[in-house]
Amino acid sequence: MSDNNEEMSNQAEEIKKETSETVKKVKETVKNVNIKDETLKTKGFIKEMFKNPVNKIKEIANEDTKYLKTAIFILVIWTIAVFIKSTYSTIYYWGFSRVFSNLLDVIKAILVPILGVIVYSVIIFILNKNEKKSLTNIISTVTATQLPLAIASIVSLLTIFSYEIVNLTTAFTKLCTVITIVLSYFGYKELLKDNNDSTFIKKFVLIQICYYIVYIILTFLGIYIY
Repeated sequence: MSDNNEEMSNQAEEIKKETSETVKKVKETVKNVNIKDETLKTKGFIKEMFKNPVNKIKEIANEDTKYLKTAIFILVIWTIAVFIKSTYSTIYYWGFSRVFSNLLDVIKAILVPILGVIVYSVIIFILNKNEKKSLTNIISTVTATQLPLAIASIVSLLTIFSYEIVNLTTAFTKLCTVITIVLSYFGYKELLKDNNDSTFIKKFVLIQICYYIVYIILTFLGIYIY
C-alpha cells in the first residue's frame, strides 16, 4: 500500500514539474509567434496532414517542440471559432441584452478545445511509463489528431449565414469525429511506442475510458468537452 502511495506521490510530482516546464515553453513560444508566418506554416501543415496524415502524425509524435507553435496556433484559431459560434448562439436565442449574463457559458464553451487536448495529453503522459515523452510533445501530437474537429468548428460558422446548411455541417462534423478517432489511434500508438495492435487497442480503450470519466465530471460543472 505504501509503495502505491509513494508511486502516486512521485507521479503527481512529475506531472507538476512537467506542467511547469510546459507552461514556460508555451509562454516562450507565444512571445515569438508571427501571425503571418504562422498562418502560412499552418496552411502547409494542414496540406501535409491531408497528403499523408498517418506519417505526419508519427513525425510529430517523435519531435519535442518543433510543432508546438503550430499546435498553439491551431488551438487559438479553434478557440476563436468556438467563441464566435457560442456568442452568436447566445445572441440568436437570448438577444444582445443577455450576452453578459450568459458570459460564463461563453467562457465555458471556449475552454472546450484546450481542455479536451489537455485531458487527453495528461492521461497519455501518465500512462506513458516506458517511453517517456515531454508534455509539450504529447500536446502537439494530440492537437494534430484533433485537427479535423478544429476544421469542423470553423466550417460550422457557415450556419451563421444560413441555418439551412446545418445538416451539411452536422454531417461534416460527424465525419471529422471519425477521422479524429483514427488519427488518435495512430498518434497515441506512436507516443506510447506500442507496435502490437492487440495490446495497444486495450490501452487506447483505457485512454478513452479515462477521458470520459473526466468528461462526466466536467459536465457537472457545465463544461462539455469533445
